[in-house]
Amino acid sequence: MQLNWFLVFGIALVTIACGVGFVTSLLLTASPSLAPLSEHVTIWHLFAPGRTLMTCLALVSGIAYALIAILVARKASLIPERGFVTALALAALAFGLCWIATNATEHNGFSDSAQLLAYARQLACGDMSSFLPHSESFANKLPGDMYLSNYPYQSGILLLLEGCSRMFGDFDVQAFQVLNALCCVGTSLLLIRASVINGRPKPERLLSALLSLTLFAPLLFVAFPYGNTIGLFLALLAMSLWERSRGAAGAARMAFVALGFVLLCLGLAVKSTYIVIAIGYLVVLLVDCLRKRDGAWGIAFAILLVVATRLSGAVPQAVIEARLGYELPANQPKTAWIAMGLSNESVLGQDMPGWWSTSALDSQIGSEGDVAAMSRDAQDSISMSLATFASDPSYAAWFFAKKLGTEWLDPSFQSLYIAGCGIMRADSQGRTHADDGRFDPADATLPHGLACRALECVMDGQQSVIYLGATIGGATLVAEARKKRAKTLEFTLPCAAFMGFVVYTLWEAKGMYTLPFFLCLIPLAARGFATLASRAQKH
Repeated sequence: MQLNWFLVFGIALVTIACGVGFVTSLLLTASPSLAPLSEHVTIWHLFAPGRTLMTCLALVSGIAYALIAILVARKASLIPERGFVTALALAALAFGLCWIATNATEHNGFSDSAQLLAYARQLACGDMSSFLPHSESFANKLPGDMYLSNYPYQSGILLLLEGCSRMFGDFDVQAFQVLNALCCVGTSLLLIRASVINGRPKPERLLSALLSLTLFAPLLFVAFPYGNTIGLFLALLAMSLWERSRGAAGAARMAFVALGFVLLCLGLAVKSTYIVIAIGYLVVLLVDCLRKRDGAWGIAFAILLVVATRLSGAVPQAVIEARLGYELPANQPKTAWIAMGLSNESVLGQDMPGWWSTSALDSQIGSEGDVAAMSRDAQDSISMSLATFASDPSYAAWFFAKKLGTEWLDPSFQSLYIAGCGIMRADSQGRTHADDGRFDPADATLPHGLACRALECVMDGQQSVIYLGATIGGATLVAEARKKRAKTLEFTLPCAAFMGFVVYTLWEAKGMYTLPFFLCLIPLAARGFATLASRAQKH
């Protein structure tokens, strides 16, 4: 009984958050600047001057998207499921590949991606000169040495990018982007699979396919040569296997858990922050184990998660260290990123609270990499921020409303901004007017610029629809859980979404960070629209 109320309380919080997201997304939208290498986000209200057409297009898109969802749910018995999912998956993959071709990326100017790709290309050529330590001072390190000293946990994605450079040469970015596209579609199929594993009815399975495979934000993100898309797919696949193990026995269960562990190690090596999704799953898996008096497996899942976290960072870092011939410094303390997320010192200005600032790097340089000193700096900063919030509640309300708005109300989740950071290949720069050869999604004089503005409107409508569906689906799941009709494992994805919301309320802000957790709401949104269609049909 206590475990049931624990799950009900958790899903109720998710439902409230989605309801607030839906109402707010109708009244406001967050739009990325699309200026070169500027992450600044502007929040517009419904009647903002100059935005009338985009607002109307977003509303029309959202209404049309919701009506299509309801129609699919009502006609589910007439739709061949395998053909429907296959057609949508192929269409999504084709769109992703066309988007990759349109971007024609030589490299992406987003700082981490640009640096990692440059270093990967150097390593692929056997050039380690940028990484050799020539100075004990952090401020005077060589670029590659400085980057790995700041972020040693990026060793995994660095090795993956190096592999692409070795295998595909000048077309390393395109190969990585194609892998992104395959993983993006794979992630959608895993969200659909979650509905299958939990025995959800056909209308919900079809809606999970529709909402996940037609959502443009993750498809636009495939052009980003970074670990987000690949890491998400591997982490979700790992968790899907662990979830599936709960219905298996004997050798099959062991195989699912072991393969999931390996994939989780790989996923976290590529993008370590997806530990948040894994923790969300772990909470529900532990509840399921306790309910079924299977505590030994609960302990095993927890231990495997801890081991995967350690191995995913230690093994790639050890490989890089062995090749370079020296040990990389210890990671910056995680509290440094919480301190950043609770401060209003962003390089983007004071209207972007919680976004990236130089505080962590300044602390590292000032302390010469002393982790204990960096931890003290971060703790002092957090204490000051909390004291400010406590003494000025109105400022605290503004701070978190603004921070959450710039994270969760950007319907593109920075995918268009990321596309605008891409420098096009020399043979494709005739398709842009930007002086630096940059792909420009804001240039409405070009076909791709018009398409990007239209996609921004469509994504705005899609975002509101998914928040609405997740609100209804969450309320439905709460009612079913209170009547003990819901399966424990149905709470995995909502719990992962909730963990993401909590973490990125405190952590450094970025719209792209919240996209994976928004995707976790899709099966819940499918449940909501299936419920809505069913009740409409009865009346």
